[in-house]
Amino acid sequence: MMVFSLFAQNPDRKPMPSADRAKATIDKIAQTVTLSDTQKADMTGIYTKFYDDARAQQAFRDPSKLEPLEKDRDVKVKKLLKNPKLYQQYEDAVKMLKAEMQQRQHQQPKP
Repeated sequence: MMVFSLFAQNPDRKPMPSADRAKATIDKIAQTVTLSDTQKADMTGIYTKFYDDARAQQAFRDPSKLEPLEKDRDVKVKKLLKNPKLYQQYEDAVKMLKAEMQQRQHQQPKP
């Protein structure tokens, strides 16, 4: 779901490379979650793979394909973060990003 918000930031609708999209996502998450530089780098790798897999499966168009990819991504993030409180902060940040994305989608004019 966070993927769509990053498309909205790209006015000519060309998809951002997965690594750039992952970095942008982690930068947003890091605004509310305290991450070490190593954790940021590892999470960027996890998100890059997630975006690559989602694009390969065209999951951005089919939420039923996206859900298992999100679950796999979050299992890896949970293992990386180790601390349950830190992981809860991560989950809260993801929920906030999804809510922002949905709000932007509703504000976009329909063609």
